[in-house]
Amino acid sequence: MQTEKRYTFTVDDNIRFLRELAGQPSMALFDHPYMAMWLRLHRQFGVRVQLNLFFSDGGAFDLCGVPDRLAVDFRAASGWLRLSFHAKQEFPAHPYREAPARVLLADCQAVHREILRFAGKPSLAATTTLHYCTCTAAGLAALRQAGVRGLLGLFGTPDAPRLSYQLTEAECAGLRRGIPLRKDGMLYANIPLILNRVTLPEVSPRTETLTSLPSVSLMIHEQYFYPDYRAYQPDFEEKVSLALNILTRSGYHPTFFESWV
Repeated sequence: MQTEKRYTFTVDDNIRFLRELAGQPSMALFDHPYMAMWLRLHRQFGVRVQLNLFFSDGGAFDLCGVPDRLAVDFRAASGWLRLSFHAKQEFPAHPYREAPARVLLADCQAVHREILRFAGKPSLAATTTLHYCTCTAAGLAALRQAGVRGLLGLFGTPDAPRLSYQLTEAECAGLRRGIPLRKDGMLYANIPLILNRVTLPEVSPRTETLTSLPSVSLMIHEQYFYPDYRAYQPDFEEKVSLALNILTRSGYHPTFFESWV
């Protein structure tokens, strides 16, 4: 029975840092400012970070262009840094809500194949957060076929409930209380706080409200890190650092979600 307080930290919509690394042949993984930030936060808090990847940036770049030279850095960091499938690309919204299972399977396998190539097997996570957290029942089976064993998702709040991954309201209600759910070979857990959706002054009170839960999952999106992004958040790192500090002081230990499976 799980008694240790634990947390996971994941990042959705990742693709840009890989495109920029591919365009700089002499740049090592942690020379990139985005990845240098995650390394700083790992060294400070011990955080384990999972980056959920798009296959394509929606333009000319996709994961096939990521150079193999990064494998050495990824393998060396695989104890605290993992990669996983998120979606083929950012748009359209809800890409798998009604998509045939074969489409989801092909997209997931394409991302997994490239992660294995440019980062190595130790870097491939067995869990993910599907883009928009929606798919068909057959799509869930396709994810299991691809090797996915756990799904983090968005299930709303008691006042504003949200259903994800074909789960019932009763099942989602338990997830909102921080209790993981195992169903049909998949483990599910709630993400109660997305840091790019709150202001810096809101981070402390919002994180503090989670410290009564046995398990906590936090998340942020990659694009808000970059100064040229239309919704750039210059306090990106400060938000993450503040939330991690609160969880650490509250006795939570960093984990990968796959360790819960």
